[in-house]
Amino acid sequence: MDELAASRRRVWFGMIMVVAFGLLIIGALLPAPSRSLRVEQASADETVPAPAPVDDTASVAVTPTTVAQAVTVAAPATTEVPATTSTTQPAPSTTTTTSAPRVATAVTTPAPAAAPAPTVPDSALAFLACIRNRESHGNYGAVSSGGTYRGAYQFSQSSWDSSAAHAGRSDLVGQLPNLVAPADQDAVAYALYQWQGAAPWGGACT
Repeated sequence: MDELAASRRRVWFGMIMVVAFGLLIIGALLPAPSRSLRVEQASADETVPAPAPVDDTASVAVTPTTVAQAVTVAAPATTEVPATTSTTQPAPSTTTTTSAPRVATAVTTPAPAAAPAPTVPDSALAFLACIRNRESHGNYGAVSSGGTYRGAYQFSQSSWDSSAAHAGRSDLVGQLPNLVAPADQDAVAYALYQWQGAAPWGGACT
């Protein structure tokens, strides 16, 4: 009985060993699910393509065309105003007339001219020549010794002033007779002769 039980145990042990050995072989032939998953995951990781290198020049390069496109897109739309709707009014036309330039003329007030010498008749000229010779010997700058009478006709200052005023020669009033021009002395003497005759000279040369 003991030997039979021992042989049975040996048989069962052998069968168990055979089954276990077969399972080991089958397990060795068939990959475990976890291992195959890791292998597939690793292979999947290995097959993922590496990211392509970034081309800095391609991303940064800006061409005139792209700039123009960017400006076209970014710039706001502008509304063109037709030329006919312009609110700017044209400047009014001005008509310029050309005229001859005006020449400024200086207006000067002429100094009062001396009265023209009157036309003296020959008789009056002869009388005046006689008085000049008698009174001063024809010296228009003569002065009497007392200084009372002056000039070619020996006028006193009062007679000279009144005769010059009567002749309309106010410019000679107050001046010394011997210091004025000979023509002025002749004019005043002729005016006195016309006014009072030869009496102022004592009736001489008549």
